[in-house]
Amino acid sequence: MKLKNLLPFAKKEKENYFERIPYSIQNHAALTKKTDVAVVVPVYNADKFLKQTVDSVIVQTLGLQNITLILVDDGSKDKSRYMMKRYAELYPNIVSVFLEENTGSPAFPRNLGAHLANSEYIMFLDADDWLDHDGLRQLYSLMEETGCDYAVGKAVEVSAKGEKVIGRYESCKVRKNVSPYSIEHLFYHLGPRARMMRLSFIKKHQILFPELKYSEDKMFFIDVLTKVGKISTTTEVIYFLNRIPENNASLIMQTSVMEKMDTNITALKYVMDKNLPVEEEIMIVNRIIEFDSIARLFDRKHFTRSDDRDQYFEKLEKLLKVFYSYNRSYQIEDMIKKPINKLYFTYFVQKDYDSIIKLSKWSKFKGTRSYQVIDGLPYTVAHLDGGKKVEIPIPVQAHLVSEKKKKGAAMFTIELSGHDIPEIQAVNFQHRDYIASTYDVPHAIEQDKGIVTVNLTSEDMAKMEDGKYILSLRYKDYEKLTVAKDAESVSSIKDRKKTYEFYRTVNGNLSFQIIGNQ
Repeated sequence: MKLKNLLPFAKKEKENYFERIPYSIQNHAALTKKTDVAVVVPVYNADKFLKQTVDSVIVQTLGLQNITLILVDDGSKDKSRYMMKRYAELYPNIVSVFLEENTGSPAFPRNLGAHLANSEYIMFLDADDWLDHDGLRQLYSLMEETGCDYAVGKAVEVSAKGEKVIGRYESCKVRKNVSPYSIEHLFYHLGPRARMMRLSFIKKHQILFPELKYSEDKMFFIDVLTKVGKISTTTEVIYFLNRIPENNASLIMQTSVMEKMDTNITALKYVMDKNLPVEEEIMIVNRIIEFDSIARLFDRKHFTRSDDRDQYFEKLEKLLKVFYSYNRSYQIEDMIKKPINKLYFTYFVQKDYDSIIKLSKWSKFKGTRSYQVIDGLPYTVAHLDGGKKVEIPIPVQAHLVSEKKKKGAAMFTIELSGHDIPEIQAVNFQHRDYIASTYDVPHAIEQDKGIVTVNLTSEDMAKMEDGKYILSLRYKDYEKLTVAKDAESVSSIKDRKKTYEFYRTVNGNLSFQIIGNQ
């Protein structure tokens, strides 16, 4: 699909778009009944995990009678079509759509599913992912309460290494009817996961997934977020993103870095042509240039292992030429946030490609580093191959100065140092085994510039379940800062039921566990 086809088109052109590929529908009658939520799933050779995906919708607490599940098969050659037919036979609210030819992208199946849907809200679900059982109800209730056209919740990535929350900035707190631009980094992760939208909003603005091999999600949600006005967010777990290697054969994994850069160039042109207000444009352009291009080109192992690094430099040069052709008032170097990315960009501008290669190797293969204080500010010193040393500013770090305990309470004095000292909002406890178990204790914090005092009572800690927790200081709503602890000592507080221990991890950080008393 060419770039011009991403723009709104006339009604006749829209009809032609959806008629250009023949398809058949099983359970067409379900589309005549308006439901609360439509869930659209593009399917292609997904028989290994389709059952888990579909079953996660069937068991939703919202009630399957209030949901239309639209499965759109993109010419599968495995058992997916058979499974879809069987589900449509068993459940009147499951609609199976069969395309007569493969389109090569989830874009057309998603667009067709949205076109066919007859619901108040819509959500997209990939065929190898699954929903939390209460996910749809949580987002539906939030949208009904706020009247907004877009809501997002917590997405958990599941991999061989365990679970982690992705896009923490958008699900770190409950927000109701706020500007998308009030959430820093909102444009960094724009996959379909954990997002619900008002279907009439999507249809009114004729927003489509572009038929690209990569970045169709990013383009779609950039369109949504630049038009939506207000959004709402929740901290509840909504969506599980499957990144287990043996179960994941997504197009993202199959697409080369150079192909991804071509779509980044397309996306950059598309965003710049919108002529958004400067501060809004900067948020999106920062994502494309720093996150999608500089970091993903150079701060990755594939770059250090490549036999043809010149193509990396050529692609970034091409992207930067596009940016500079628009003659904007702001500079790229001023909007790059991460210190190591600033270094990559500085070396690139200087055409010091050798330093980019050495810095990437140091970063990705844990090269030798030391610590240095210059003019009272801390730096990580990267010892690059060939003897060159590079000073990388440390934005903020935390160090435990003292710890005390008294009856029923633990007190800590923590020193912050760095180039950007934030306001600490809370002590955060993240369960190491259960990603959804996270606890904030905001009233335990007192801060005087770079000195933070933490006072935790047994009443604060008694609210948590038994187990080990990652202890951190939360700031900027979602950023978390671990606390370095020098001593190997363990501080314990006991009540009648539990023992609360603060200890030093193997990585040298202050951590916490709760042990039930026998």
